[in-house]
Amino acid sequence: MFLIMNRIHWLGITTRMNWRSSLWLFVMLCLVVVPSPARANLRSSPVWYDQNAVGTAPDWHFRAAINVPAGASINSTIKLDADFVTIAGSLGAQGTLDLNSFRIVRPNGTLAARQEFSDTIFAGATDATNNNRGEIRFILEDSGPATYWLYFDRIGNGAKPANPQPRIGGNFEASASGTAQPSGWNFPTGTGVLDAEVRPAETVSVTTDGPGASPHTKSTNGNPLTGAFSYLIGARSANETSGLTTSRTITRTINVPATNPGNFTIRWRPEGWDSEQYDILTVDLIGATTVQVVGPAYGNYETAPFSPNFGSGQISTSTSGYGNYNYFDLTTGGTHTLGMTQAAESEVWFTRSVSLAAFAGQTITLSITSTNIEEYRTWFHIDDVEWSVVSATFSTAQGFGVNITSPTIPIAPNQPLTIRSTVDATPTAATNPVTANIYGGGGTLVQSGIKLFNDGTHGDAVAGDALWANDGSDAVNPTIVATTNMTNWQVRVFARDSSTSLIGAQNGLIRGPGSGAAAETQANFWNIDEQAYSVEGAALTVTKTSAPISDPVSGATNPKAIPGAVMRYCILIANAGPATASLVTATDALPVTLNYVAGSMRSGASCDTATTVEDDDANDGGEGDGVTGNIVGATLNFASATIVNTQTVALVFDAIIDDGANF
Repeated sequence: MFLIMNRIHWLGITTRMNWRSSLWLFVMLCLVVVPSPARANLRSSPVWYDQNAVGTAPDWHFRAAINVPAGASINSTIKLDADFVTIAGSLGAQGTLDLNSFRIVRPNGTLAARQEFSDTIFAGATDATNNNRGEIRFILEDSGPATYWLYFDRIGNGAKPANPQPRIGGNFEASASGTAQPSGWNFPTGTGVLDAEVRPAETVSVTTDGPGASPHTKSTNGNPLTGAFSYLIGARSANETSGLTTSRTITRTINVPATNPGNFTIRWRPEGWDSEQYDILTVDLIGATTVQVVGPAYGNYETAPFSPNFGSGQISTSTSGYGNYNYFDLTTGGTHTLGMTQAAESEVWFTRSVSLAAFAGQTITLSITSTNIEEYRTWFHIDDVEWSVVSATFSTAQGFGVNITSPTIPIAPNQPLTIRSTVDATPTAATNPVTANIYGGGGTLVQSGIKLFNDGTHGDAVAGDALWANDGSDAVNPTIVATTNMTNWQVRVFARDSSTSLIGAQNGLIRGPGSGAAAETQANFWNIDEQAYSVEGAALTVTKTSAPISDPVSGATNPKAIPGAVMRYCILIANAGPATASLVTATDALPVTLNYVAGSMRSGASCDTATTVEDDDANDGGEGDGVTGNIVGATLNFASATIVNTQTVALVFDAIIDDGANF
């Protein structure tokens, strides 16, 4: 007879003998854990951006896809407005936006080389600060269509350093007041007495030294066209050098797309008392050829005035000219000599765009120069310089994810069910940032609020990395002890950040846009993962066979099972699964009518292929195959460390029928 413990199937022993040995089989069963299909909570395409090791601050908790349209060429300027109340709201989250957190990430996972977020500009106009919206720009490094990603975060999820990437710098929003060399530009050249610096919105009183000027002192408008800053160049803070022509120039390079180069656009505001014969602004694009965008070579003063006044002489009742503040083509009598419409002393922004087709594929120089002669102060504000602009749109918004990595391997019955998960970004909820629930086969909540740890002592190996675990050693929140016959059970892990929820009690949970709001499930939230598992035993069958291999009468030719015959026995153990059987042991007590043949014991995968030598040594097992076979007294002992699903293990030995055997 034999005994199989737990869920082992009972089978008879096939034998050609009328005497029986007593075979006992013991096994430690393992659990089969069947994982649920992955649902991309921990996204792999693209991998969640992290500027350093996962779990090491800073970590980002939110992102939104940027759809770059087809036809957009490398070196284009991608532009879009970002309303984070709307983006984060689609994820069911709210909180204080971290203005340092913005990162534009390319499809290959690297940061875009030039990128900027302007908090003070939205929809092409000046916008209030710290109101959770602004303008995004970056230089395209992958031809469209392409998907870039905007990463952003909340203050409560850990402070982020300022974006290390250089800005494009066309709107001057990145530089402090008084900065001579804004981001992306070269240091200005020319006469130091002239202004060349970034300036904020301001009202400045300016007095000119020219005789007969009207008025001599003017309260001037120093506001940028959009945002908080513009660039000032010319003679505003000091009188022009007497008797000399002076100039100040600022330059930068522009990489023009090889295809679909688009346009170059500049905005400027002339201010002062002099005229286009003396104080002028020139804006040139210099490549294989030179194109003047603003200035005498381009002309067209009426549409692109390059000085605050038109004419070569003193302004009069019949002639436009220098002497009055911002009279453009007006006479003192109020007549427009060129057909312009600007009122006297108006402080107007002008815009000019030119095609970049002639510079396609070239690296060109943008040069902006204020040239000033002697007296009658003149200066210019420059703002919102841009080129090759392509508008993009936002689509998918996502939150950081969690992915359960255990239970995924067999564990023994009545052992703690270890729960492990990896997390994209460090969960930052104030208390219990990562917890787990366990649900029974019918979906009934069995245990909730199981704390997972990241301290290096609860099965997570290394403190501070991305792995959160509970090995069952937490006395307050032990994990459930797994037993057999647990079918369709489920582990659900929650990784929470510091955001508050717009949809009720789900603080810290980031919803998938458009998904249901009520149930805290993987189907509805990014930072939840679920794993189904079943605990099932191995199904072992045991077959014992015997056959004579020689007898005293016939020898090895057609031997019979008679006294003195040598019998060959095979014990075959097969695992039909689905679980792996661990620590399988069997004992076979030989009757007094059988005498074991010393040194005959062999093991293998089948009765016919059992060739690994086992012996009578009670300390056997050194063959390295995980199988131990020996005999102590009249009891045969067998052990196998594991028998996996579909595997068979055989133990073969010989015994001689005693002369006193009864037939």
